[in-house]
Amino acid sequence: MWICSLTGFTLGWTYHYSNETMKWAEARKWCQTNFSDMVVIQNQLENDYLVDLLPPRNSSPYFWIGISKTYANETWRWIGNNSTWMGNESWAENEPNNNSTEFCVEIYTRPGPSRGKWNDAKCGADKYATCYKAQCTDSTCDRGRCHEIINNVTCLCEPGFVGNRCQTVNEWWWSEGREACFTYKCKCFSLCHLSWCACIDVLPVAAVECAPVPDLDHGNLKCSSMNLTVNSTCRVTCSFGFFTIASEHVTCHTSGLWSGPRPNCAKRWAIKISKNSIL
Repeated sequence: MWICSLTGFTLGWTYHYSNETMKWAEARKWCQTNFSDMVVIQNQLENDYLVDLLPPRNSSPYFWIGISKTYANETWRWIGNNSTWMGNESWAENEPNNNSTEFCVEIYTRPGPSRGKWNDAKCGADKYATCYKAQCTDSTCDRGRCHEIINNVTCLCEPGFVGNRCQTVNEWWWSEGREACFTYKCKCFSLCHLSWCACIDVLPVAAVECAPVPDLDHGNLKCSSMNLTVNSTCRVTCSFGFFTIASEHVTCHTSGLWSGPRPNCAKRWAIKISKNSIL
């Protein structure tokens, strides 16, 4: 089967259709196999844009679109997002006719006043599949949500991040406590119960954590953060009669490793010397 692509734009999703007819369920499976899913129309602008790209046909079969229902009195719903959007003039004249066996929808591409209008049809009828391929992926936006519209992909950034891919930390941004600053190699300031971060570098650092430092047998370990994230420090205080070996404190690095060997406490040994001892 040939795949026909409607390459009217390169940003945002792309539209595609089959050159062979198939039933509605088969059409959706075909779209999911080759692209993202059957086409979903979110507003009248998209409806008009799509029909301008589809090839004109003077008679049936036309093109399946991703709206359906499962029984006669159910509301029409779009696949995927479960939207119930219906334009004021989406349906062709006298449609939908609420036929008890017509639970799927085609879009007309014939010239004339019905062009771009919808018609409810039997899901077992053979029509052309109309699909879309999403451009948003898990890696499109570093710290944000990818949003697609016609001819555009936009990253909606999380608070504190900017850039076309939300890849840059603001030089100053409000945070929820010191841990947020540690995560992004920033210095934390506080005033009047508010905290903000001044970032050392503008590229975000992955939110890594160092492994917990084991408890000491003869001392106490106090860490600056419950979550041992980047720049967290742990300091050891030995019990009476014991002293610190290695380092008194360690710092969590961006590599996820501590800055030095594990702190520990060793016993102080007292040496008793008698009067007759020869030194």
